[in-house]
Amino acid sequence: MHLVVANEAQKAERDRHTYTAWGSPLTVEQFLEREQRLRAHPWSRDTMRTWLLCDDAGRVLTSCETFRTPSYLRGPACQTTRGDSFVIASVYTEPALRGHGHATRLMDQVAAELERTEPDAQAAVLYSDVGARIYRRSGYQEVPAWDWHLPVSNGPAMHKVDALLEDADVPSALERMRRPEVPFYLWPDAPQVDWHLERERIYAELLRRPRPRACGAVVGASTALWAMVARQGELVVLMLDARSEDDAAALLEAAGAQAHKAGLSKVVLWEEPGTMPWVARLPEASREARDGSLPMVRPLREGLPTAADIPFARALWA
Repeated sequence: MHLVVANEAQKAERDRHTYTAWGSPLTVEQFLEREQRLRAHPWSRDTMRTWLLCDDAGRVLTSCETFRTPSYLRGPACQTTRGDSFVIASVYTEPALRGHGHATRLMDQVAAELERTEPDAQAAVLYSDVGARIYRRSGYQEVPAWDWHLPVSNGPAMHKVDALLEDADVPSALERMRRPEVPFYLWPDAPQVDWHLERERIYAELLRRPRPRACGAVVGASTALWAMVARQGELVVLMLDARSEDDAAALLEAAGAQAHKAGLSKVVLWEEPGTMPWVARLPEASREARDGSLPMVRPLREGLPTAADIPFARALWA
């Protein structure tokens, strides 16, 4: 068995297989268009590779994608080292080839290749939809994860924000946000956040549904960014930097209003320790253990903290 970096023709062929896992509610042709457009996005062009595990005859046994994203490790003297972490996505084995350990071998070989070829590699990260067991075999540690579900509303606003944000405001919004004060963290750049908005644009066009008018909001020094997930009819909060409980309430109320105007059913926020007590006090907020997108981390160098001590914003998902 050997590892291959896929060419464009191999990626397109792989798309036809992965449609059964991730294509609904799109048609096959719409899904192929979605994949082509996402790969053409600047973040994908700069950071994405598709990996194939092949047998000796060249048959593809399983596949995945990796996306490079900035990460930061603080040393004992509080100096920060910028490095690269790699988000692993779209791990797929065809049904007839499952049960033979191919995905585990792929994960092991991709991690080994990243360690060998990427001098600034710090961690590999994935968001498992199949539980933790399969990836533990390859050295990944899971982080227990919860969602907060918030209602949408068309009623009068109880809190006011200073401004709603448009797609072009993402770079300045990221500049406003505080970095986590932890030993190790990943931090998306503006193209990575815009990749989520590109997914929103694609689904809005293909499913003929309206986009939210804003992709975020600011109030005082606090900022939120969000995106529509049209497949689930949700507005997901990509990043939330709230400096007070009132600011958190104002930003999430603005998200709910935007979700309502776009015909979405709810706002979904990944739980983070800094804002959890404030979110818990919001009216009708409900906390649910996350079945999918379970964060898992495999260190690619020494000195990283345990996975439970690493924060994960929704914007890091791929």
